[in-house]
Amino acid sequence: MMSLRLAVACMSLWACGGTDAGLSSDRGGDGGGDPPDLASADLSGVDATVMVDLSSAVRDASPPDLYGTGPGPGPTQTCTITKDTNGFFKLTSTKSDYIARLPASYSVSNPQPTRLVVSLHGCGDTALNHATWAAVPYALRNTQDYIAISVGGRDGSCWTVPADSAIVDAAIQHVRSCFYVHQKKIVLAGYSSGGDLTYSMSMTQAARWAGILIEHSDLTQNVGASKVDSVLAGAAWKLNVSIRAGDNDTIYPIATVKSDFNKMVAAGFPAELVETADTHSGTSTDWEALLSKMGTWQAP
Repeated sequence: MMSLRLAVACMSLWACGGTDAGLSSDRGGDGGGDPPDLASADLSGVDATVMVDLSSAVRDASPPDLYGTGPGPGPTQTCTITKDTNGFFKLTSTKSDYIARLPASYSVSNPQPTRLVVSLHGCGDTALNHATWAAVPYALRNTQDYIAISVGGRDGSCWTVPADSAIVDAAIQHVRSCFYVHQKKIVLAGYSSGGDLTYSMSMTQAARWAGILIEHSDLTQNVGASKVDSVLAGAAWKLNVSIRAGDNDTIYPIATVKSDFNKMVAAGFPAELVETADTHSGTSTDWEALLSKMGTWQAP
């Protein structure tokens, strides 16, 4: 078990935040909101302690219906949605609000099993802002073929690992009650702090996910370097992994990211790592590339 404190890093602009350094150009001026001002944000009350318990007692302790065969059950209720001009809308689970967007092909009256991307923002960002530049980047909106949700509940702050997995679980449960989510095609995605929670949930509850998408995060800082091999060995299956990492990222150093990646490959995970010249700033370009990888992903 290891503690990682990110609050200091989050006090400087973009560090550990879920904002897009190239926001205006990457999003084509779609009006989805300005990046949060992390330099002036009050994070004094943020509990940014990352502590992951990967004991057998919590491994794969997820809702049993996600382990069934086939696409799973369809929606159980009709949810009221009010879309903004870019197609995003807010829904509310038992734990938090979250932002969603449907593909144009999705029919509410005749729903078909559809892939779900569950995306988690970085420190200082918001669910809505993250949705517009990462979960469904501007360039992908016309061809979006998956249901996307950007989980709220920690707007303006960091995720607490692993406790905030309950917030993510509640959002997934709620969106599945509203829309037909293919239970074998759920992809978990995260940037920075959101990547921390993504790594935690994916390795302790691997059977739930078709794969994970990671931007600027690593496994070592969540579990400790000495435990990476055992964590990978304990995953319920070798799920798909796609990573984008910056060579100049000082929050999640590229050497650590590469070490984790090499261990994933050695353990048999179908993993891909793409290095960029970036610092810790997230970009829509990264997410366009990451989201393109999941088209054939499916849990066993």
